[in-house]
Amino acid sequence: MGTRVWMVSVAASSVMGGGRGSGGMEDAGFGGAGRGVVTGKYFNFKPLPPPADMLGNPLVVPNLPTHKLPKETFGSRLKRFLARMNLGSQSADTRLRWKLHDTIQATMASLSPAVTLVAEKRAPAKRRKLSVPVVVVRHPYHLRHVFEMLPTIPDGLAAERRFLELLMTRALKRYGEQMTLLKGSAFSFEHEAREYFFAGFRLERQIKKVNNPDERFAALQAVYTNYFHGRNYYYFALLRREKLAADNKLFMLFARAVYFMARIDWNGELLDKPNPRMLPRRDDMMFFVERDKSVVTRYRSDQDFQRQVKAVLEAFQAS
Repeated sequence: MGTRVWMVSVAASSVMGGGRGSGGMEDAGFGGAGRGVVTGKYFNFKPLPPPADMLGNPLVVPNLPTHKLPKETFGSRLKRFLARMNLGSQSADTRLRWKLHDTIQATMASLSPAVTLVAEKRAPAKRRKLSVPVVVVRHPYHLRHVFEMLPTIPDGLAAERRFLELLMTRALKRYGEQMTLLKGSAFSFEHEAREYFFAGFRLERQIKKVNNPDERFAALQAVYTNYFHGRNYYYFALLRREKLAADNKLFMLFARAVYFMARIDWNGELLDKPNPRMLPRRDDMMFFVERDKSVVTRYRSDQDFQRQVKAVLEAFQAS
């Protein structure tokens, strides 16, 4: 992948990615902080996508699983109509279901113009405005709102969660195919994640040696950005269903990165302990464990590894 650059621009950005080993920052993962100002600089929690990983043309997925699309019932559509008229009340689960259906429609429209036409016949845009934006996708970070939502969807909405996950799997596989053509060699989120994690870890070890405030700020920015890309690319590797190496250790690196990132305060200062509000919930971490087949396989046969995984999960708050 090449050497991760660590001296970065700290300009504010609005999407989920940043320069390779550099740059800006997104929310501190799934449910993060905003931006802090330090001596006129922004600590950017919203990195732009790595420039080398941006597609030249918008991502179009030809094989979207429309036949598995969860159907919205007549009763649900009626409640939506009444809600727009400010009539009746809706539970939190009902509102979340509506948001998920809007997310599904907007995501399909973002990935395939053909699907947009089908969706418009069922729900014309002039009559029904989606609560989720339709976006141009040139990198998975442009669908950050969908990826962040997935681990938080409750079991009561499992059908919608399964469909969204299937949708993201198809999108990531298509993106991987396009990146392979672009780079001229097989593209692997696993490989990219490992590179970013190790780059971040190497930089993290140097933090204690940096005393100059400006240099320390830039160094923390670089560590955070590498970890940010690492954790997201690991997530993408799982959803793309890449066959991870049996001894890849990516989950442990992922957990470590998440923990360190939560120690960076809104103003770019490194806290002694992570901010609990910046950490994922234990159930969110289980979402990754369950999808990492290398972790599941080793967990069943290695008692020492079992203890390590349990210790990691206990570091995160229960729901």
